[in-house]
Amino acid sequence: MVRSAEDRMTWVCTGEPPTARLRMTDSPSSRAMLDGGWWPTSRDPVVELCSLVTALTARRGGVIERIMLQPAAWERHPCRIGVGGAVVRVGWFATLGAELVIITGRRDLRIDLAVIAPETTYAAATAAMLAASRPANTTRPADILSVPPSPRSRPLVPDADDVAVWETEGGHFQPDRHPTAPARA
Repeated sequence: MVRSAEDRMTWVCTGEPPTARLRMTDSPSSRAMLDGGWWPTSRDPVVELCSLVTALTARRGGVIERIMLQPAAWERHPCRIGVGGAVVRVGWFATLGAELVIITGRRDLRIDLAVIAPETTYAAATAAMLAASRPANTTRPADILSVPPSPRSRPLVPDADDVAVWETEGGHFQPDRHPTAPARA
């Protein structure tokens, strides 16, 4: 098979990548299906994978060598990316679900993360990342977004969707006002 010049080149993020929106289990469990959740900000794999590799290296240490993704979920398909002076190989597998990324490296390093689509609302993404990062979770990546949010997973800051629903149901959102006790008559 003849590879094009684009296939052989190593892509490098030229700007400062955004901070990865990542939530991981504190202690990996052999019973868990996932090690956490990742919510990319875009569908640009060079920027997002550089951000992810940087965050994972800082958290877990070790050397990340390979990343496996599903091609339909991303804008382009680089085979190698440069991150912090190292080269990470990227494999594109049509049989892999778009909701999963597998990261491997030296010393038997393997990290499986649920991928939450960039266009997902804040509340849904927060709930999905919390579900994916529970120790000993048994939820499959494809089912992570269908997990109902627990009371703990409610975001501290309401997003635009929450405010819009509240406003249309008759309530009014006033972020600067603190609740007060009713006046006594």
